[in-house]
Amino acid sequence: MSSSGKHNSKRLARAKVKPTEGSATGEKDSRPAPKKKTPAQVRADRKKRVTSIVIIVFAVIMAVSMMMPSCSAIVGNNQASESAKKESTSSNKDDSSSSSQKDDSSSSSSKTASTSDSLKKLDSSYEESLASLQRRLKKNPKDLAALLNLGNGYMSWGYQAASLATTDADKTHVNDILGKAIDYFDQYLELNDSDTVKVNRALCQFYQGDTDAALQALQKVTEDSPKFPLGWANLGMVYESKGQTGNAQAAYKKAEKTDPKDSYGAKSFAEQRLSAIESAASSSANGASSTTGTTSGTSGQGLSGALGGIGLSGSGN
Repeated sequence: MSSSGKHNSKRLARAKVKPTEGSATGEKDSRPAPKKKTPAQVRADRKKRVTSIVIIVFAVIMAVSMMMPSCSAIVGNNQASESAKKESTSSNKDDSSSSSQKDDSSSSSSKTASTSDSLKKLDSSYEESLASLQRRLKKNPKDLAALLNLGNGYMSWGYQAASLATTDADKTHVNDILGKAIDYFDQYLELNDSDTVKVNRALCQFYQGDTDAALQALQKVTEDSPKFPLGWANLGMVYESKGQTGNAQAAYKKAEKTDPKDSYGAKSFAEQRLSAIESAASSSANGASSTTGTTSGTSGQGLSGALGGIGLSGSGN
C-alpha cells in the first residue's frame, strides 16, 4: 500500500471514533449536577409560598376596606342626586298646579268681569227704552198703557238680568228690578182688574225666588178665573218647579182644555211640559238617570207676553 492510501485509512479510522458521553462535541460537561433538597428545605420553601399568599390577600383586603368610604360617598351622592331630582319634579308639579289654579282664577275673574259688563249694557239699554214711558207716566199717573208697559218692561229686564247675575250684589239688583215691575203691576190693578197682569205679577215673584207666594197667587187666579189658560199653564210650571209632578200634570191638562185652539200658547206649552215629565218617568222606570229640564227658581221662563210669549195683550185680560 502506498503512503497515500495509509494516510487515508488513518483519517477514516479517526472519523469513526464515537464522541464521549455527556457532550455533543465529544467533550465532557463541566457543570455540576443539581443537589437534591432535603425535607427541611422543602418545608421552608412551602412556608415561604404560604406566607407570600397571606401577605397578598391581606393587602387586597386592606385596599378594599380603604375604598369602602369612597364607594359609600359615591352611593350617597347618587341617592342625594336622585332625591334632589324627585324634589325638583315635585316642585315643578306644584308650580304647575299653582299656575293652573292661577289661570283658573284669572279665567273666573275675566268671566265675572265680562258678565258684569254685559249686565251694565243690559241696564243701560232698558233704562233708555223705559225713560220715555216714565216721563209719560209722570204727566199722567193713571195712564194704563204706560203702567202696563212699564210693568212688562221691568219684568223682561229682570228676567234677562237674572240670567247674567253671578254675585249676591247682582241678584239683589235683579230683585230690585222685578220689585219695580210688581209695583207698576199693582198700580195698574188698582185702576183695572186683569188676570193677565195678575199672572205676570206672580211670575215676577217666582223669578225673585219666592215660589210659595207665586203659587198662592196663581192658585187664586185659577179659582177666580177657571177658564183662563195662562193661569193654569203657569200654575203647572210652579208646581213642577216644586217637584209636585201630579199637581203639575193636572194643571197642564187644564191649560190644554181651556186653550183648545192654542190662542194663548197655553196648549203647546202644556203639551211640551207633559211630554218632558212622561219622558223623565220612563227613564226613571228603566233605571236611567235623566233630567226633564224642570223649572226651578229663576231658571225657567213662564208663559207670558212680557217675555216674548203668546197671549199677553196690551189691554190686559
